[in-house]
Amino acid sequence: MQRMKNHLTLSGLCAGAIKTVVVALLFTQPLSAADPLADALLGEFALQRGEMPAAARSYAAAAAASASPKLLERAATIALYARDYRSARMVGERWLQVDSAAAGALRTLAWAAASEADANSAFKHLEALLAANTVESQRAAAQVLIAAENRGSAPGLLERLATRHGLQRLPQGPNWSSLASNLGLHALAARLAEADVEAEPKNPESHRRLAQARLAAGDRNGSAQALKRALALKPEDFDLRLALAVVYAEDQRYLDADKVLAQSEDGSERVFGARIANAAREAQPALLKRIERALKRTSPETLPTRAFLLGQVAELGKRWDDALAWYAKETTDAAINDAALRRAVISAREKSDLAAAQALLVAMRERSSEAEVDVDAWLLETELVAEKDRPAAAAIYDAALAAHPRDFRLLYARALYRVENDDLAGLEADLRTILDIDPDNPQALNALGYTLADKTERHDEALGYIKRALEIDPNEGAFIDSMGWVQYRLGNLSEALRYLKRAYSLIQDGEVAAHLAEVLWVSGERDEAEKLWREALGRWPENEALLDSIHRLNPGLRR
Repeated sequence: MQRMKNHLTLSGLCAGAIKTVVVALLFTQPLSAADPLADALLGEFALQRGEMPAAARSYAAAAAASASPKLLERAATIALYARDYRSARMVGERWLQVDSAAAGALRTLAWAAASEADANSAFKHLEALLAANTVESQRAAAQVLIAAENRGSAPGLLERLATRHGLQRLPQGPNWSSLASNLGLHALAARLAEADVEAEPKNPESHRRLAQARLAAGDRNGSAQALKRALALKPEDFDLRLALAVVYAEDQRYLDADKVLAQSEDGSERVFGARIANAAREAQPALLKRIERALKRTSPETLPTRAFLLGQVAELGKRWDDALAWYAKETTDAAINDAALRRAVISAREKSDLAAAQALLVAMRERSSEAEVDVDAWLLETELVAEKDRPAAAAIYDAALAAHPRDFRLLYARALYRVENDDLAGLEADLRTILDIDPDNPQALNALGYTLADKTERHDEALGYIKRALEIDPNEGAFIDSMGWVQYRLGNLSEALRYLKRAYSLIQDGEVAAHLAEVLWVSGERDEAEKLWREALGRWPENEALLDSIHRLNPGLRR
């Protein structure tokens, strides 16, 4: 039911729609042998039963004998939703007979043709839409091109349309440059954005779009130039300033990025937060000094969390005592708990004083009446203690869950802790507790399914959990990786490769790379597997899943 999400809405396929259609028919059509009312009712009943093909056919029959624009639009929508392109073409042609300029009719015909890879017909109808030169017709053309089922033919169609028509952008109309980028046509996207800038040189949004297009094409310098022009037109726009800083940071120009951010007239916490995040990429002493001096010039009244931010700067510079001192001075509600968490981390990891860290976290729990803050403190304590004494961490998890027996974060964290101890029964118990409370929790479903697939022979059961997680969030890379892995464990190599390749395109991660490389190796694509292993080792040399897959299957790779 997600196949046309964001591109085609059924706007209430059920509730209230049948009344609208029936009323329209009663006022536009006499009852006859070709009875559109009867066919529309049959279509509606089929729709209520979830029988989309039958609904599409019945509505197409109703449309063939009707002149009602509402019914024609509804019949077209249902036919496209059902992917019944024969019915869609019939409805579209009838709609044009009723209204030769109907954008909906041209959209229907172009959509059906593009979906069936009839590029010439699709192009003809898209041309007709663009010739109308209205916002409605342009949006209709864009809907056809962006639809998931048309992605194969859409890039070629957009290239032809741009060559023939130039794709003039209307106010409130679609952003052709963004559409081109979405379809992977980065050079075309930049050309279209340049045309927008030429048409509207004083519009900062035109320059912003050009910057986005150039960045997508890998032209960071060109993107920076466009952002500088946009910022000159709209210096108060912090998002533009942040975008330019990010482009500079990607080129390792961290001081330039900081200068851009520091020039903001809004000397707020978000400005300093962005400056500190930029500095965190490469904590250069000169850069940290600039930020520290600026923070010390502010007052607690102007910047309430000044002490916390100064603590972050000191921590980035590895000045642990200074960081602890600044964090201890923070008193604002917005940052006091975060400051306590950072003090605990520094005490345990940098000062080797786990007892002091635990005392800080106990005090944090005693001071707060908020369950979320309490759980934050418990979670950090278990993490820090586990680094030194894993059995002791188990007791802390038990105490935390005695205080918060239904907290998903604690249950999930203990489940992961237990699987690292090979306590599969404990992991399963915690995840099932989450699912007892929330049967559709996708993270718990996926974690349980993946663990069963990876650690047990209960692969069919694992498949069921992962399927449910994917039904809830079909585009989550971790869930797609799990589906690929369970398909591999079930022996379905082609399906495993399909899922794992998609997962790796969504999330660049050492474990996903390990899964994909292993399935490539077992499938006989050993050159591709070795290439991926080598690439992944360069990026994630310490990843345990990656090292394990190489050790088991191709140990000579590391010699």
